[in-house]
Amino acid sequence: MSKTIVGVFDDAAAANNAVRDLTAAGIPREQVGITSNEQAAEKPGFSERVIGFFESLFADESDKSQASTYTEAWRRGQVLVVAELDPSQVAQGVEILNRYGTVDLNRRSEYWKKTGFTGQYDRDAALYTKEQRERELAELGAQQTIPVVEEELAVGKHVVQRGGVRIHSYVEERPVQETIRLREELLTVDRRPVNRPVERGDATFQERTVDVVAQGEEAVAEKKARVVEEVVVNKDVAQREETVRDTVRRKDVEVEHLDAGQAKQAKKPSPTQDAPRR
Repeated sequence: MSKTIVGVFDDAAAANNAVRDLTAAGIPREQVGITSNEQAAEKPGFSERVIGFFESLFADESDKSQASTYTEAWRRGQVLVVAELDPSQVAQGVEILNRYGTVDLNRRSEYWKKTGFTGQYDRDAALYTKEQRERELAELGAQQTIPVVEEELAVGKHVVQRGGVRIHSYVEERPVQETIRLREELLTVDRRPVNRPVERGDATFQERTVDVVAQGEEAVAEKKARVVEEVVVNKDVAQREETVRDTVRRKDVEVEHLDAGQAKQAKKPSPTQDAPRR
């Protein structure tokens, strides 16, 4: 789900630079918009679209005051940069907007309340002209806040695969042999001559059949499975230190003292660059 960020600028050139850096960071240009109240004079109904956009962006009841504050900034001639970003790009997008000096709306709205802003956007209030905007910026110029921005290097870590082992088990057959001694019974029939009188126990003249069975042993093979070896895989953990080297940027502020002539020249307002149309 995409996230929307909004940057408010006093200077159109700074807003254009922010748009340039956002697109250079890989954000599609169609997802970055730049607008000011000058477009309302050229496009009928544009004001209502701006109001509706911020009301939908800050739809929660607790955020309605934010919708009014952003719409008031647009009414007073500030240049707004709106970007729809992937959640992973939000931190980078905010950093780019802040790099070019976005307006602190909480502090600015306190100033606006001294000039009639109630905290609720007045749909009937007239849009600021260039002259009104420049006069307000000149009044604000008596006390300006210039941010000093410094990057910090955050070093984290993530798990990567360094290698491993793959163990296959398979079955193979091999011929084996064992020797066993078997017992066999063999039958032999002998006829021997006898010459003696018949005795009482002799069965004379009677028919009979006598079966004599010879037995033998046969080899029987039985297989029994036995565990004869185990393969054990152990994992040891080693610690190592690695130094991460990179560069960080710092936006500093240089104060230059002006003499009376230079200060008088600096007070003259410079023409405001028109913001490009979205």
